[in-house]
Amino acid sequence: MKDYFLNLSEGILDSFNAENKVKIECAMEQMELDVDTAVPIGLIVNELLTNAIKYAFPNTETGKISIQLEQKTNDILHLKVTDNGIGKVLGLAPKGTGFGSQLIQLLTHQLNGTMQEDGEDGTSVSFQFKHQKAA
Repeated sequence: MKDYFLNLSEGILDSFNAENKVKIECAMEQMELDVDTAVPIGLIVNELLTNAIKYAFPNTETGKISIQLEQKTNDILHLKVTDNGIGKVLGLAPKGTGFGSQLIQLLTHQLNGTMQEDGEDGTSVSFQFKHQKAA
C-alpha cells in the first residue's frame, strides 16, 4: 500500500502541476491488503489528495499532505489523511458537485468503517475500518 500511495501521490501532483507547491509524505510501514479492501481505500485516498490539492492551498500557498495507514489491532485498520492548508469549515456544503464526498461516504460504508473530520490547523480526515489481514 505504501508504494501504491507514493505512486498515486506522484501522479496526482503531476496532473495538477503541483510538484513544487505540495509535498506528500507517506508515514506508514509496508502493508499488503486484499484487493477488496485496497481498492476502496485507494479511491478514498485519491479523492482526499485531489481535494486537498484543489482546495487547501489556494493561490500560491505551499503545503504538506500526510497519509498514514496502520493496522491498529488484528481487525482494525486506521487511515488518516491530513493537510496543513486553509482548513475546511465542517458542516459547509462541499465545493464542486459533492460527488467526491458522497463517494468517500459510500466507500467508508462499504468497508464497514467510520469517518471523522477535523478542520482545525488544516484538514484531517480519519477512518477506522474492520479488516482481516491478507493471507
